[in-house]
Amino acid sequence: MTKDLFRTFNNDFIYTAETTPAVAASLESSLKKVECLVGVADAINITDAPNCQPKLSSLVAAGEIKKMGLDVILQITGRDRNRIAIESEVMGCLALGIDKILCLSGDKPPEDGPKAVNELNSSDIITLLKTMSDGHLSDDTEIQNSKNIISGCADSIYDHNNDGYSEFFLSKVNLGVTFVQTQYCFDINLCKQYSEFIQNHNLDKKIYFLVGLGPLKSAKQASWMRENLYGVKIPDRIIERLEKSTNPQHEGTTICEEIIDSLKQMNGISGVHLMGPNSENLCAQLIKTFRD
Repeated sequence: MTKDLFRTFNNDFIYTAETTPAVAASLESSLKKVECLVGVADAINITDAPNCQPKLSSLVAAGEIKKMGLDVILQITGRDRNRIAIESEVMGCLALGIDKILCLSGDKPPEDGPKAVNELNSSDIITLLKTMSDGHLSDDTEIQNSKNIISGCADSIYDHNNDGYSEFFLSKVNLGVTFVQTQYCFDINLCKQYSEFIQNHNLDKKIYFLVGLGPLKSAKQASWMRENLYGVKIPDRIIERLEKSTNPQHEGTTICEEIIDSLKQMNGISGVHLMGPNSENLCAQLIKTFRD
């Protein structure tokens, strides 16, 4: 599956995972925690300084993880870089054999935090990647040994209930993305509505949609995520199950399994994107449950 990821449509359900490089001046810890996903996940996202916190260079980590045999999706935000820096980063990706990029605007820094650049938002980056795929920089300079770039964008399933959001999302998708990875969604009914949205707009034959999930470890974690993370609204019934369980981490994995089983039956849903802080091992075990 990895060889043809985001290239040809077939009946395989896609499993991508996510990792955040460490705050470290060595690669050891960042590489060690993704070893469990080699030969298991179809690809792994490398985050780009999430929550406005500096980490080991995501591009450096991505290059080394690629050597381990994991297909890589590099996240690039417009928050910290101007156009020149983004173009340089993308050429670096291609030189390392990384051709999949998730285009993000980036988290907003706190008022007393670092200054954001924001020359390009996620839509601008998608447009830029299309130009670079055609072999040129934004100033029309030719790129030697240019390669095709597979671009993706994020989505919040919950926000499709807001006036105007779906039109905004469609305008971004129509810029030419190949895949979409959503924020966490633990609500099956909303996922069904999302499946209908995808089909109603004839997106299911040209774009891969991966629903964001993660093995919840406790009711406390789930409540914090719901209250503090954008686009995450975990249903009360999920939190109640975690609260009542004598083994909440196991219950969180079971909840994920149930949702994945449902998603696999929905038209237009191509797979899941599994996330969570320091959850690489849990995500690997979850994927193995469906692959073994």
